[in-house]
Amino acid sequence: MQDWADSEMSNLVKLKIDTFQFQASSTMTASFFLLVPASQFGLTRLTMVTQSTPPTELYRALQITADTIIRTASIYQGLTARAVNHEAYRYQRTFRGCFGVAPHLAAELWNMLDDEDPLSDIRWVTYFLATLMFLRTYTVTAVLAMIFMKDEKTIRHWVWVFIEKIASLDLIRWEYRRMNDNGSRCLVTVDGTDFRIREPGPFSTGWFTKKFNGPGLRYEIGVCIQTGWIVWINGPFPCGEWVDIAISLSSLVHMFEGDERAVADKGYRGYPQYFDCPWRHLDNQQQTSRKALARARHECVNRRLKEWSCLLQRWRHSLDKHGKMAHAVANIVQLQIMERPMWQVEYYDRVNNEFDFDY
Repeated sequence: MQDWADSEMSNLVKLKIDTFQFQASSTMTASFFLLVPASQFGLTRLTMVTQSTPPTELYRALQITADTIIRTASIYQGLTARAVNHEAYRYQRTFRGCFGVAPHLAAELWNMLDDEDPLSDIRWVTYFLATLMFLRTYTVTAVLAMIFMKDEKTIRHWVWVFIEKIASLDLIRWEYRRMNDNGSRCLVTVDGTDFRIREPGPFSTGWFTKKFNGPGLRYEIGVCIQTGWIVWINGPFPCGEWVDIAISLSSLVHMFEGDERAVADKGYRGYPQYFDCPWRHLDNQQQTSRKALARARHECVNRRLKEWSCLLQRWRHSLDKHGKMAHAVANIVQLQIMERPMWQVEYYDRVNNEFDFDY
């Protein structure tokens, strides 16, 4: 791609679009505004460039839109701009199938990463898309290298760089459980979810989970009842050594304030001071059905996590990387829920242990 610069500014600055690096002239004294055409590159922010402006500040200003994501992805999908525009809805489905999220959410995620740690090269969008495809499809590196026309070692390196960046985003916070707080004691639903792994050596029954009749890792997920947002993720734990209640007693219950509790399933019985479980002989029909509604939404959150093949398929990488990958997927799912909320469950538990729901 050719250098882009205004003829009158050519002596002051050169902006190289393919690397987004600029060279400032030693004689530059005036400040001016620099805007890259959004119609061509999907860049929308206006930044003031001076002689002392560090490159990272310029890179931070050049954030991308969904257009950039779509055009970059279409190159590797072998689609022309006309085909993308002509079948926009169908392409949206294709994009989500390949990368797990809609183009505008991919652009928003990129910009979040750029705000946390300025991404100094727009060419990294390619590796960012490769990361999303890896999480969505859990394909081997050789396939990613062929699709994105990069070296296998390069793809492998940058995929894990971006997984760590996504995992480090601060989208899941415990204090989010108090959003739309209506005074209930139960603010979250909690449950454990298991993921397949290869049999670690030496053999141990401590990894066994009856859900897969084989080895697995378990995570504890907490979901805000009022919003449906993920507010807690804890793990990984070997499935055979850590049952759901043991994981909660090790950390979650210490986060409760006052008489706060969580809605949970039968696996958490025995600790009524911490968990509100289904009791067939104590709950009336309305209480039973409404508790089930809150837990059902929690299961939908677990299902959304497993829509990403890296969590659905058997994990083939080292176990120490599983936590980073799971937290990265959880942050992406959280972003999806924030953008398009799940069905609403308004939960209120009174002092006399009666329940009132609206949805």
